[in-house]
Amino acid sequence: MTKRITGYAPQAARGRSGRFTIVVLAALLSAGCGGSLFQSELPAPTRYVIAAPPPATTPSTTIAAAVDIAIGRPDVAPGLDTDAIATIRGHELDYYRGALWRGTVLETVQDFLVITFQDQKLFRSVATEQARVSSDYLLDVEVRDFQAEYANGSSAPVAHVTLIGRLVRIRDRNLIEVMPVTASQPARENRLSAVAAAFENAMREVSLDLARRTAERAGQDQSAASANE
Repeated sequence: MTKRITGYAPQAARGRSGRFTIVVLAALLSAGCGGSLFQSELPAPTRYVIAAPPPATTPSTTIAAAVDIAIGRPDVAPGLDTDAIATIRGHELDYYRGALWRGTVLETVQDFLVITFQDQKLFRSVATEQARVSSDYLLDVEVRDFQAEYANGSSAPVAHVTLIGRLVRIRDRNLIEVMPVTASQPARENRLSAVAAAFENAMREVSLDLARRTAERAGQDQSAASANE
């Protein structure tokens, strides 16, 4: 949301001599000043956090439990890579006023996936791509949907999240699998807290689905590699 700042327009006054005098209003900004001409009267925006699913109680015993995986920096659809909470009504993309995510959608999704993959104990280690930790696989992520959608006549929106995961074997940069996951969760009411809760449920659904599918496919690839050695 762009804030519009209103300043003072120059004024002209005609003197006795017929000349125009430009009157400029200026404010002295110093440590002792109590305010600023640019101080906004709008309240500070509220930042919303979505929590990852509850952690698994026991570690996985599958082949993927010995795998190290990196989560790539997501590619985010145009208009969504912002810390503003996006809405769609018809074909119009907009953003809630006074409401932000804790970080951009790129940061939010990557952090959420790293925590979920770690907490589900499906892999030996999970890190971000930019951590530059040696890994067996890279999960490349695309964010296609991350918005609250209002249908015709509906008062409360539906949180829609779609991720595309591409599992890449790092040693030869071979694409192993493309895994689309999507979820739509209706908000209980048209309030920001309810919208954030719907996003949390949608993200939990897609992240758990993606984690399990990634572990299954990585395990299959590891088994095939062992059989060929």
